[in-house]
Amino acid sequence: MKIDTKLTKISRNVKKQKGFINPGIYKGSTMIFDNFEDYINDIKNDDDRSTLYGINKNPSVEQLEKGISILYNCHDTIIAPSGLAALVIPFFAFLKKNDEVLINDTVYSPTRTFCEKILKNYGVKIKYFHPIKNIKNFAKNINKKTKLIFLESPGTATFEILDIPLITKIAKKNNIPTVLDNTWASPLFCNPIKLGINIIIDAGTKYINGHSDVLIGFVSSDKKHSKEIRITSKTLGMCPGSEEVYLALRGIPTLNLRMKQIEKNTLNLANKLLLHPLIDKVYHPALPNFPNHQIWKRDFTGSSGLFAFSLKKKFSHKSIEKFYKKLKIFKLGYSWGGFESLITFPPLSKRTFKSEVKGNLIRVYCGLEDSQDQINDILNALKVLK
Repeated sequence: MKIDTKLTKISRNVKKQKGFINPGIYKGSTMIFDNFEDYINDIKNDDDRSTLYGINKNPSVEQLEKGISILYNCHDTIIAPSGLAALVIPFFAFLKKNDEVLINDTVYSPTRTFCEKILKNYGVKIKYFHPIKNIKNFAKNINKKTKLIFLESPGTATFEILDIPLITKIAKKNNIPTVLDNTWASPLFCNPIKLGINIIIDAGTKYINGHSDVLIGFVSSDKKHSKEIRITSKTLGMCPGSEEVYLALRGIPTLNLRMKQIEKNTLNLANKLLLHPLIDKVYHPALPNFPNHQIWKRDFTGSSGLFAFSLKKKFSHKSIEKFYKKLKIFKLGYSWGGFESLITFPPLSKRTFKSEVKGNLIRVYCGLEDSQDQINDILNALKVLK
């Protein structure tokens, strides 16, 4: 079954939905047992958090979990109330006091904040590594206290591509679980399980939903680690809202159509910016001259809508504000993945390894507007910087 067909079928069962194409919305906490024996058996299952309760047994939640598991070719998926909520679950599931976690230095800023502001307070050591430099010697980063490796590829803001199979091969030799934030690629453009990853994070807020009106996250895992993920999630009381689940289910059938158009729009703009005299570098892994492009080509089947470019010199805050005010299509906002184009100006000051970005760094997300309109909008705004 081709992907466009599969996306219209998974997470849906017309017979169970009484003829309706879309699943229903289930609201509530209490669920009634059929009989006393079922109640006794339920108590026995208390430790794995699969008991008959609203957090665990919402029918539409189960449909969405199964659908995401199919897309990621994994054993199980749990749903969290946001992408960031999904991100923290593996840390709680697999780390304890005096353990160490390895993280690539280009990780999502809120992930870093969680590690520095909360995880450290539990006695966990955070160790960052450069995503490209000395990666062949990655094994040297590991010691007896290393109990988790958390990855994000492409990296946030500067989009470095990790050699994931190299890292996961070393991790497996040392029996260390690996986590990958795969939000940028979505399940359509990267298959992390195939690359050796054990646990996948996807902020469904972005591409799975696709309409900028939902906060939701997914943790998808292989068989070895799925039970611990589910126990941790449910013990923490992590559960999504019923309407958010419905809207995420609604987004799945159009995922490939949206991703294809977003990919096309983004590459059009990225290639245009390569030729601009004010621009020093374009940070997009699908561009042939981008570092580790060949690894991206090997491990990914497509590229999405988020990338960045840097200017040849450092412009003042006032000049960058003038540039922003000139934009008509690209709006200033964080949570990408929807139909509207966005722009931000990310700082890199919190990173362990010094940035090599020459001038101002500008991050753009291409939505579903007309491609030429997007290009004209950025080019027109750049004129104020001359």
